[in-house]
Formats: sequence, C-alpha cells, structure tokens
Amino acid sequence: MYNFDEIIDRRGKNSAKWDSRFIGAGKEELLPFWVADTDFAAPKEVQETLQTCVEHNIYGYSLPPKGCAKAVADWQKERHGFFIKEEWVEFTAGIDSALSAAVSAYTKPGDGILIQTPIYSPFFETVERNGRKALENPMLIKNGKYVPDFQDFEKKAKEAKVWMFCNPQNPTGRCFTKEELESFAEICLKNDVLMISDEIHGDIIFDDHIHIPLASLSEEIRSKTITCTSASKTFSIAGLAASAIIIADEKLRKQFSEEKEKRCINTGILGLTAMEAAYTYGNHYADQLVQYLQNNRDFALDYFNTKIPGIHAFSPEGTFLIWLDCKELMLSEKELENFFTSAGVKLSMGCAYRAGSESYARMNFACPKKLLEEGLKRIEERVLAGMLG
Repeated sequence: MYNFDEIIDRRGKNSAKWDSRFIGAGKEELLPFWVADTDFAAPKEVQETLQTCVEHNIYGYSLPPKGCAKAVADWQKERHGFFIKEEWVEFTAGIDSALSAAVSAYTKPGDGILIQTPIYSPFFETVERNGRKALENPMLIKNGKYVPDFQDFEKKAKEAKVWMFCNPQNPTGRCFTKEELESFAEICLKNDVLMISDEIHGDIIFDDHIHIPLASLSEEIRSKTITCTSASKTFSIAGLAASAIIIADEKLRKQFSEEKEKRCINTGILGLTAMEAAYTYGNHYADQLVQYLQNNRDFALDYFNTKIPGIHAFSPEGTFLIWLDCKELMLSEKELENFFTSAGVKLSMGCAYRAGSESYARMNFACPKKLLEEGLKRIEERVLAGMLG
C-alpha cells in the first residue's frame, strides 16, 4: 500500500507550486492548489531506477532506453485498450513542446487551429506564439456539466487545419464518451482536419467512466491523429519533462520528427528512465492513486455543496482538478483572485482558460487529504466572513 496521506515538505526544493515567489512565506504563506502536479511521492520502483541512473556518475549524451517505447505500448494496451507499435512513439521534453512542434510541423502562419474552451492556457499560447489563428469552440453547460457544441464545431472546422484537443479535459474534468469522440472525429475527417489529442490525464478516471484514446477508435481516425501522453501526472514526475507522442502515420511522424530536431527538443535520460520504470511497474500505484484521488474529489465536492455557499463545483470525471463557478460571489476578475488570496489559498484563476471564465477558478486536489481539508476550511471561512459583512 502506498501512503498518499504522507505530507512531504516541498518548500525550498525548486517546486513551482510551493515556491515562495508565488505563495509567500511565514504567516502570509498561501496553501497552493494551482500548479497541476501531485504532492505525492513517486513509486519506489521509479525512485530506485533513478537512483541507479544517478549513481552511474556519468551524465553524458544519451539515447532513450531500449525498453521505453515498449513500456509505453504495453501501458496503452493494458490500461486503455490502445494497440500501438513501438516505432510509432516519439519522445519529447514535455507535451507543451510537442504541441508547439506539431503546430509548426503541420500548419502555416495564419492557419486556423480549432480549440474547445475553457482550456489549459498553453493551448492558446502555442497557437498564438506560432502565428496561427485560434478558433474557439466554447463548450456548453447542460445538466450541470460541460458538453461539446457540435454545431459550432462543425462550422469552425471548415476554417481549421488542426483540432487541438484535451481528454480528459483540463480544466472541466470531462471524460468524453465514445459517441462524442466519434462525432468530433467524423467532422474532422470530413473537413480534412488533423487531430492532436492531449491525453496526459488519461490514467486518472473516476467512477464508471473510461478513457478512450481518440486514435483507438478506428484505423482511419488513427491515421489522422497525433496522441500526446506522459507518465508525469500519474507518477509525480512532471519535473523530469518527458512525454511520449504516438503517431501511426509514417509521413506525419517524419514531419514531426524533423520539426523536433529543428527545434532541438531533446529529452533527458532521467525523464525517460523514470517513464520506463513507471509504465513497467506502476499498475498498483496508479490504481491506488486513482482511488485516493476519487476519495479526495468526493470529499471536496461534498464540502463545497454543504459548507461553501456561492461557489459551485463541477464534478470531474477525470483529472485531479475541480472547476469552480464563483459567479454568485459577484466579484470582478481581480477581486476574485484577491478573495482567494485573502482566504490563504492559491488557485489557478479562470481568466487564463478563456471562454468568459473570469468568474471561475481551478483547484488541484492531488494532495494529502489533510492539506485539502485545510484549504477548503480556509475558503469556507472567507466566504462566510464575506456574507457577514
């Protein structure tokens, strides 16, 4: 059994989430629930493999471990029913760099990139910094959850060269159904739109939901899909910056590889070593992590529903992120940020996710329950204090 209740002090360890430049220090320190990594120890097998690598004492130029692509393929088959060949796998230093390389490889300046919103902010940054045009496809809220607007999607697909997609979706936590994925893909194929699917949270799925890799739906869809995945979220190794990019089509894979080389996107040996170990030995860890996170999710949802008026929490079907609707607090974008700061917590503010999300915030619950409970208590006290005066 893994001890996810253990509180590990990450202060002073170069953690972006816990850095004093962002959360302060001493009595003014904020509890951080913003950066999307976990506060859990990596699996022992990952730690031991990294230790062996470090103890070699020579850190020269390296090649990917011979078993790394096989570990990726085995994990996709066993966890998600996605059968891939080892030669389809390219490695990059994180998914953000892969998205940027893909946009550059497959489109030209001024081309349209179709994106669902609200969305993880680097999607927009990747599009705009590469001189492409972001085509926003805002999702709709029906029966308390986000759903695709296929009518708008089909209209904008006519202007797009690429659709960049996130499933499970960050920040809403949606885990899209087979029917939804097939509808997306049908529209893209009809309009010759290349599909780039970020599936970094694909291992973290709750209740009776399942993660369906987009490229697993059919051979035709697979031939037009770039699948981006990583062990980083599941196994607490995001700082090692290693991702696996799955491209079945040989021509597309060659274009991506050439762009990767042009940009000198090299992946460090420690990241790939950790990835191989995680995917080889990490099944039990992943199972226990998901159960712990589901319990945290349920605890947080109940807390918001019963103790924190004015904030509506959407129930995530996947990811370790809760999307919070704070409109009832009737605060401006800046006032909302100050509200959470005065509560003693740091969340990711909704304005970064576009689609008119200025009254929203994102909360990461991938931490020991004791820290989560303290953060929720601080928010509760701040909300109630505001109501009283």
